[in-house]
Amino acid sequence: MTKLLYPRFLIVKDNFYENPLAVYEHARLAGYYEPEHVTGLRSRLVYHEKGVKAKLEKILGIKITRWDTDPVEENGVFYQSLAKGKQKEVPGVHSDEPYNDITAVIYLTPGIPPDCGTSLWMHKKTGLRDPATPADARRLKMKLADLKDQLERETKDRSKWIEIDRAGYGFNRMVAYPSGVFHSATNHYGGHLKNGRIYQTFRIGVDWNTFRMNNAK
Repeated sequence: MTKLLYPRFLIVKDNFYENPLAVYEHARLAGYYEPEHVTGLRSRLVYHEKGVKAKLEKILGIKITRWDTDPVEENGVFYQSLAKGKQKEVPGVHSDEPYNDITAVIYLTPGIPPDCGTSLWMHKKTGLRDPATPADARRLKMKLADLKDQLERETKDRSKWIEIDRAGYGFNRMVAYPSGVFHSATNHYGGHLKNGRIYQTFRIGVDWNTFRMNNAK
């Protein structure tokens, strides 16, 4: 079991890209697929604008120690999240691995409603806001495998979760949080590439000892 090192936070930064429409055009032209064992349409290639790593370090106030370029690692990949049509997807509450990474999302589709942003969640029955640990299982008098199975079964049932934080959708807005926290899209949007909710994800390894917010008063 991975030890959770991160502090909890939700960082929002508007106007991330200087020319967001150009990035949006890259996203619209990207080839998309859905991996066999993973939910979600994603691009086959990453897009790393010059200087974007340094920009993320400055905004997040942390040293990046791992910067992947393989699309499988999802650092710089584009995603589509659709609310209707053949490729409709219901947002599920989940954590991303590695848990101690930071996930930064940039919203790229203009004109989408604010309630299509990103939400952080707490599981009602267990009180968990982060991935289950052996200590959580002992506290709840459950087997760890059973606890994980319950969280997985209830991932798309919003009645089982309490929304504790939300960042609203905004064109060219960056939203960042520890990859391990329970999160999801608040809502998806659209039914195809031309009007759907397109965003870019950066998943980065970091040195938490350098995190600027650690020293915040």
